[in-house]
Amino acid sequence: MELIIEKLVHRGAGLGRIDGRVCLVPRTAPGDRVRARIVRERPGWIEGELDELLSPGPDRVAPRCPVFGRCGGCQWQHLDAARQPFLKADILADTVRRLGHVELPAPAVVSGPPWGWRGRIELHASPSGQLGFFEAGSHRIVDCADCPIALPRLSSLIPPLRERVARHPPAGSTTVEPVAGADGSIVVVVRGCGSGLPVLAAQVRELPGVSGVILGVAQRAGTRWTTSGQVRVPWTVPGPEGPLTLQLDSRGFSQANPGLNTALVNAVVSAIGPEAPGQVLELYAGAGNLTVPMAARGLDVTAVEVNGPALADGRAAVRALGRSARFLPGRVEDVVRSLDRQRFDVVVADPPRTGLGPVAAALVALAPRRLVLVSCEPSTLARDLRVLTDGGFTVQAATVIDMFPQTWHIESVLTLTRGDPRDGPGRPDAGPVV
Repeated sequence: MELIIEKLVHRGAGLGRIDGRVCLVPRTAPGDRVRARIVRERPGWIEGELDELLSPGPDRVAPRCPVFGRCGGCQWQHLDAARQPFLKADILADTVRRLGHVELPAPAVVSGPPWGWRGRIELHASPSGQLGFFEAGSHRIVDCADCPIALPRLSSLIPPLRERVARHPPAGSTTVEPVAGADGSIVVVVRGCGSGLPVLAAQVRELPGVSGVILGVAQRAGTRWTTSGQVRVPWTVPGPEGPLTLQLDSRGFSQANPGLNTALVNAVVSAIGPEAPGQVLELYAGAGNLTVPMAARGLDVTAVEVNGPALADGRAAVRALGRSARFLPGRVEDVVRSLDRQRFDVVVADPPRTGLGPVAAALVALAPRRLVLVSCEPSTLARDLRVLTDGGFTVQAATVIDMFPQTWHIESVLTLTRGDPRDGPGRPDAGPVV
């Protein structure tokens, strides 16, 4: 079937129409004329697969990576990198409108280098001695010699890692995850099962540029962790007088794009507003990526995090600055309900892909005057915004920060206020608008 791609939608597929019915075709671009094969008919739409590109749209380019289309890491290498952030802004607004029935202000756009940005990569090793990334939608390993979206020092580590895995294959499924530090160091996290893993970990530790290895061997009683060398990675966040450095556990969560993390933090801090914000409640605080910059600016922060080691890292980083913050351990939904008698002027939330969920209604009850919401998933954001706007919040500003070039993933920062939206600051100043 032939069709013309009208636009891109959530999760990156192109939308066209076949006999008036919506057809979604991955790896297409707006303006493409394509021949597509119908894979599956769903209620209200058709799932298609690209068979032939008949004529390209204006945003289409040649993919840089030879395994693009097979590897599951990238979905948008066929799109002009300069256009990707603006396409994501359109998708964000469209998704929130369709699923949440909320109209966003025109999102600002912030972007950085489209290649060589990823600060951690997850490789998979097999008992047959293969090492690579998973194919899209499967656990088959794509053999590759490098990765153009990874930081160069991580990409250049792939060939020697492949050689070590070929010589010392693991007994079971294993992940090999190099993590880059701000000081140029690389810590490799090896996780899997089988008696041969310590030998592989020792071989990895000897590679040039590897400052430390964390080995996790799955056992009946849980994962047994051992370490060798320097196993914490320096992580940089912006402070009021220059960069601040945190020491992170390489096994924990950190933003995949360290180069744009400053823009993300600045967007959040700017959205809080220049005036004295009063009490700030931070939800899903992690290891302090936002907590530390806020505390460094003298804000009165209460940080909530369920992960004990991450919370301890955040507390230690704030203490090292000579500042203070209140840290509350526990699931966010439980802690927020326990705070219903306390007054917070601003809430900052950076939830996982699942979004706020029931926490959205709890925030309506908590009634802060301002909410700064970081999202990495437009569909759950749309659901949460419906609850928040029905509860009296107004979306005042939105910014798309293109943390994940060459992929369909969308990171956004939204500012919500209660009452007249003209009372607060304008769109967050996250950095250069591209």
